[in-house]
Amino acid sequence: MPSKSDAESAPFGAQSYLEAIYVLTTENRQVQAVRIAEYLGVSAVSVSRALTRLEKSGDIVSRSPEVRLSARGWAKAEAVVRRHRLAERWLSDRLGLGLVEAHREAERLEHALSQRVEQALWEDLGRPTTCPHGNPIPGLTDAASPTLHVVPLDRARPGRYIVDRIYEQMEGLEERLLWIQDHGLIPGSFFIVPEVNHPVGGEPIIEIGELVITVPQDVARQLMVREADESSPAT
Repeated sequence: MPSKSDAESAPFGAQSYLEAIYVLTTENRQVQAVRIAEYLGVSAVSVSRALTRLEKSGDIVSRSPEVRLSARGWAKAEAVVRRHRLAERWLSDRLGLGLVEAHREAERLEHALSQRVEQALWEDLGRPTTCPHGNPIPGLTDAASPTLHVVPLDRARPGRYIVDRIYEQMEGLEERLLWIQDHGLIPGSFFIVPEVNHPVGGEPIIEIGELVITVPQDVARQLMVREADESSPAT
């Protein structure tokens, strides 16, 4: 998802719309015009015009009840997402940028990477499978990722958990992403959902290290977690 500052200053081309449709699809969200508008921070009219163009170019095959990418559109979208997440990995691992900065700068770099540089970067980074936010880097390996049972934090029952990934939609909300980073809820982090927790529909309470944290509801919906095994650290 584009950062708020980018959304306010730059018009979106076809690649941005394809990327939005791809992300919403892979995150099992409703892929409707209103959701695309929310994701990109643009008007419904802008989305409608863009979808008409994508339909004419053969990049989408359906607009109702949900938008669906054609095979051609999917390949284009996957390429953009791959470059973006690979750039984030490089910015994080090699340059030491935080989650917010890595996402913001990757928005600029994703359009500049050639296929050759993309492949070389992936090899140089040790063939990573995810971006720093935990989302999969698609299309660079045929190796299947292990199947893990993940749930949004707001649906997690009491128990021991590990942060699996931060949904792409949260990445564009810089204040929320900073909150996640500052509280140590990055992918791979261990935490506990205590027995005494939140009421239904409320804000989850978690224990991470020595801290007890109340997680904002909008963050909890976008933070995907998995149960930790017994070998996971207790602190």
